[in-house]
Amino acid sequence: MTTSGTRISLLVLFALLFAGSTSCSLTKGKGIAEAAVVQFHKQFNAEQFHDIYAQADDGFKKEVNEADLTELLQAVHRKLGTVKQANAASWGVNATPTGTMATLTYDVEFSEGKGREQFVYHVTGDKALLYHYNVNSPLLITR
Repeated sequence: MTTSGTRISLLVLFALLFAGSTSCSLTKGKGIAEAAVVQFHKQFNAEQFHDIYAQADDGFKKEVNEADLTELLQAVHRKLGTVKQANAASWGVNATPTGTMATLTYDVEFSEGKGREQFVYHVTGDKALLYHYNVNSPLLITR
């Protein structure tokens, strides 16, 4: 094999190894984010809204202050009740320079009705930090 052929083979091998490690990292990020959703729901059910905010990403905190998040979560808790069951509806994971962004959507059965939640977590290392949260339900519509 020629020197240029050896370089090409090494480049291909490196690319395959990198792609494999990135894929494992993305899958790991999804799992860490899924565990964070379980924790979010436990804290939500216990009305530990301060803890949810304290564990959020700094980017989230720049967009939403603690009082506003607490008011939102109190309203959701009051109108929808506690989370009884959450089923994954969709997910997506993207690598970023600072870790992984995992977007998870859940169909949720609350004690008072149904809703759909979307979470975005910034995953760095073994930690998932809430980056975005959205909940939709007809029960949240005020008239």
